[in-house]
Amino acid sequence: MENLLYQWNWDRIDSWLVSQFDYSRNFFQHILSRWWIQVNWKQIKKSYRLKNNDIVEIDDLSRYLSPIILDETPDIDIPVVLEKEDYLVINKPKWVLSHPNSVWDVSQPSVVWFLYHKYKDLPTVWNFIRAWLVHRLDKDTDGLMIIAKTEKWLAYFKELFQQKSGLVAETDDIESVENEIKFRKFYRAKSEITTLGDAFLEKIKDNLPYYIRENVVPKVPNCIVKMWVTKILDFKIDWELVDLNLEILTGRTHQIRYHLSNHWLPIVWDYLYWNESDVPMQLTAYRLEFVDIDSENIKLEI
Repeated sequence: MENLLYQWNWDRIDSWLVSQFDYSRNFFQHILSRWWIQVNWKQIKKSYRLKNNDIVEIDDLSRYLSPIILDETPDIDIPVVLEKEDYLVINKPKWVLSHPNSVWDVSQPSVVWFLYHKYKDLPTVWNFIRAWLVHRLDKDTDGLMIIAKTEKWLAYFKELFQQKSGLVAETDDIESVENEIKFRKFYRAKSEITTLGDAFLEKIKDNLPYYIRENVVPKVPNCIVKMWVTKILDFKIDWELVDLNLEILTGRTHQIRYHLSNHWLPIVWDYLYWNESDVPMQLTAYRLEFVDIDSENIKLEI
């Protein structure tokens, strides 16, 4: 819920909203027609002219976007690494959202908008916002993502995720179940080496692969703290930085970023866990391995 105080005179509500937010007049006329914006707690028409000290109330918006709004979203190109009849694998660039977090992100480039403009027949395409995404990457993380084209394959990939999480959660000996995992994601990260981080690397260098099995406390609103597993496969030190080769055996918001930061190896240019920067953080999802529904072993790397 957002309340804005209007302190001028006689602007049309739709024109004024365009001046306040980076969306088109058509967008706001659509919102107004659905009563999602009110003035002084009353429904108003798109032609309403604001008066001094009017209170403009913008309610929580529906997670549904009509074609009128969807057609105005950024039409971007994303490299397709593999395309099959029922799914595709893309190489998401940095600075591109996996999916908008709300209707207010409608002007931001995202994988969802790419799919909307290029693949109109994807499952649940008329629903907001993420149903065909098998998994997601943070905005500043680039790399490989799987997109299901049909409900059948979407359900299959979700089953692979659930199977993987179940295997890892039910054992303290992760190595004993790794051969049963049919979906694997690998990352490259470049991290700063702090004094304590250097001691951590010294401790694990002769015990690779090393499993970080700890809670993740992501810096996001209303986070749920759970135990997740990140596997350090190997690393290479380059002066005060270290290149790490990683696999996530569970999937959690900010999992790699939090685990490395918690061991004093913050990813370079990670604005949440290192320091603020206009440069995207150095984290890439560079390899995927999975068994598809036809029992074909797929291995992709960038």
